[in-house]
Amino acid sequence: MKKTESTVTATGRPRTADRLFSLGSLFLALCITASGAAFAAEDHSMHDMAEMTDHSMHNMSGMTPPAADSPMPSPATPDGKEITIGSMKVSLMPEYDSTAVLVINEGKFLNREAFPREALFYLPQGVTKLTDVCSLSPGGQHFCQLFDIKPGDGRNLLNVKLPYSDFFIDFQYAPFKAKANSVRDFTYTIESPYDIKSLSVVIQQPYRAERFVIDPPGGKEFEKEGYKNFRYELKDVSKGERKVFHITYFKADDKPSVDAKYTGMAETHIFQGHTSNIILGVGVVGIAALLYLRRRKSAKQDGQT
Repeated sequence: MKKTESTVTATGRPRTADRLFSLGSLFLALCITASGAAFAAEDHSMHDMAEMTDHSMHNMSGMTPPAADSPMPSPATPDGKEITIGSMKVSLMPEYDSTAVLVINEGKFLNREAFPREALFYLPQGVTKLTDVCSLSPGGQHFCQLFDIKPGDGRNLLNVKLPYSDFFIDFQYAPFKAKANSVRDFTYTIESPYDIKSLSVVIQQPYRAERFVIDPPGGKEFEKEGYKNFRYELKDVSKGERKVFHITYFKADDKPSVDAKYTGMAETHIFQGHTSNIILGVGVVGIAALLYLRRRKSAKQDGQT
């Protein structure tokens, strides 16, 4: 009877299949480690994107508006007391992600016990579409709402039913047509049918804008995410009181800030969210192939004995 061939050579070194198996095992271990790191990175990325995702989930909120003849809500509560906005922030972002002005209104009413109820907001004349109309729960969840927009005297009227006292509304406003090598000049008026205890207005200077001027002056300048901003803090703004901001600047191009600033940093999203699965999958396939080769070689050796 022939002796079965040993899997170790006379020098004591493993044969080729065994060496491949050892390398494959090491490769799988590295893949598992990399997979874990990728999972962590993806979880962090998903956490960073959570707020943007919440907002984008509600872009269809205006597809089923109430009847056109629905009455405008009263600023008073059922007990006759008028509701008041405790704090409100208005952000104006010219040519941010489009050639229009992105407007974001967010705030909270003081009278939490008065909700759910209908609320009224003023929009610039010509604004008939909204990106988001949300009510925020105490836990910070965004709930999209049905709304109705009617023309008013020099403005449009937004009627929305809010289940909670906190609100978030954003839309695109196009007071000018962006052209290369031109001056942009527009006025934005902030007015509310409710008293506002604290009003914060933040105006963002577009990327590559020159000779950026705001009237009235005096906004506190600060930088955020590479953009220059100007903040105005106003107290005890009465209902119907108008706060007018006149903004002018020059731009040599007609491109929005986001496209121009982040084009070089853009990444493909074909495999986004699946990186860890791909790494682990490659490792598993690799080790499976090595096991197959080793088994095949072993069977061949047995057949020769």
